[in-house]
Amino acid sequence: MKRFFLLMLLSFVVFFSTSCQKREDKTLERNLFTFLVSCTGGSLTACNADCAAKYPDITGENYTVASTCFSNCSTNCSLSSTLLLLTNK
Repeated sequence: MKRFFLLMLLSFVVFFSTSCQKREDKTLERNLFTFLVSCTGGSLTACNADCAAKYPDITGENYTVASTCFSNCSTNCSLSSTLLLLTNK
């Protein structure tokens, strides 16, 4: 009886350990998609120029929105992080 139980337990462990799917790394695809969608104009300079055109006078009222726009440009248009991801593949 004990052997039967151990055999059943071992068969369940083998079955469930082989049925798991391997995790795929989608970091590069997500980063490229973010760059294409979020980087206005396709470059950091163009994105910053777009933010400057939207907010020509940065005052206390629109400072947070303008700051967020420029920050998003710096984050989303970072070619260095995209190139690092490409070279690590």
